[in-house]
Amino acid sequence: MAGMLGTLCLVGVMSMAPLPAYAKAGARADVLENCSWNRPGVDPYMGDVVGAVDRYTDIAPQVREQLKERMRARQYDEIVVISRDAIRGKGNYNARISEMHFGPGRVCRNVTRAGWSDQMQERGLVYCVQGQCILVPTVCRNVSRITQT
Repeated sequence: MAGMLGTLCLVGVMSMAPLPAYAKAGARADVLENCSWNRPGVDPYMGDVVGAVDRYTDIAPQVREQLKERMRARQYDEIVVISRDAIRGKGNYNARISEMHFGPGRVCRNVTRAGWSDQMQERGLVYCVQGQCILVPTVCRNVSRITQT
């Protein structure tokens, strides 16, 4: 059962298909200041994965459009490994994950993985344009931001 659920989540992330209007209802997201991401996959993002990028209004509009186009085309820079204290890939990334979209329209500004064991790992797709990077963990579609170092 767990394997099938993981496969379904991965297929959902890879398709990046927009959800019906009822699933995207309300442009306003509930914003939480601090959250623990201790159980990845339990409360996956249910909104439009590509559209979530528009909530990052500090990113220049043309950069947001480029990120969204790359996401629609599944042109990610790489697949990274997310662990409790690091995000590892070919590129160098700060361990911090921020502004994570999850559930039916919630956003968490500061995300902690302090509850993860040393061995726990998840994978995520990374899209970067002009130094702005979006992380989409394959387990949950939780659109979030990371920074290159």
